Amino acid sequence: MDQETNDEYGIKVAMFINEPKYLGTISEEEAEELGASLFSYTYGDEALGYKLTLYWAINTREDSIVLARYTYEGIASGIAVNHMLALISTNKSIPQINDITYKALERLLRDNPTMEALPSSERYTITFAIDAAKLAVKEYIHKPLNHEEKTVPCKDSPMSIASIKESIELHNIDTLEGLVEYTKAGSSDTDCKENLSAFIEAHQKILAEEEEAEKALAAIPFRELSPEYRVMAVETAIDNTVRQFLIMDGGDIDVLNVKENGEIFEVYISYLGACSDCSSSGTGTLQAIQNALRDKLDPNIYVIAI
Repeated sequence: MDQETNDEYGIKVAMFINEPKYLGTISEEEAEELGASLFSYTYGDEALGYKLTLYWAINTREDSIVLARYTYEGIASGIAVNHMLALISTNKSIPQINDITYKALERLLRDNPTMEALPSSERYTITFAIDAAKLAVKEYIHKPLNHEEKTVPCKDSPMSIASIKESIELHNIDTLEGLVEYTKAGSSDTDCKENLSAFIEAHQKILAEEEEAEKALAAIPFRELSPEYRVMAVETAIDNTVRQFLIMDGGDIDVLNVKENGEIFEVYISYLGACSDCSSSGTGTLQAIQNALRDKLDPNIYVIAI
């Protein structure tokens, strides 16, 4: 193993950099031997210093990826990131690719669960990989892109307006420096910084409005809220308690409804992403959600997964 790489990164990241098992292309013949069709998608370009091409051999009957590889030009950590992306993409259905999250991918690269896998200045390699995979899915299913999804505002990042806004929201970015870490946008292109600042300010305004709404909701007992506001109160309570842990494991939940049944409040939820396949979905996870809602809102809440 290259000692310099090993010193700069953790053991797992360094190993993937030095032994990039999934680096390379897939030929039409190789895909056919697997009973699959070849699909490829290119993200970025050489001028940006980042170019990634995803190669997927897809079983078109089931829309599942039977083999994933990639070619890549960029900083070394991107090799490890895309190695892990290829690994976890294999045997997934095309829709499941959209369930791969930044936090899940980053955690899989860690040696120590409490320490980030990459330096903060290289976080963007994970963001780019996730962005590329989601855009590849849209191209594969022929989903048209809207204006913000097609518009790339900066010359130093391949990310669209929509993807940059999504990163700002996901990581609660409140400075241009933080935005550079996760998206590289504005790192050298000074002309786009005004627009980037506007995106950050718009998000901060939304957060402030949500905080005011939460305070207003918190002042009213849960039992006295209208059905619509009960759902909002449940969402807020979940946001402030268990949601972060679900997202870190690659999942989430959707609050469907809150029904009053005598003295009892029945909260109906559905599991999303990795949580939908968890064997613990009906036991430990459900109990944790229910306990959090009882503690925050009302002791007579019962959570029902459907």
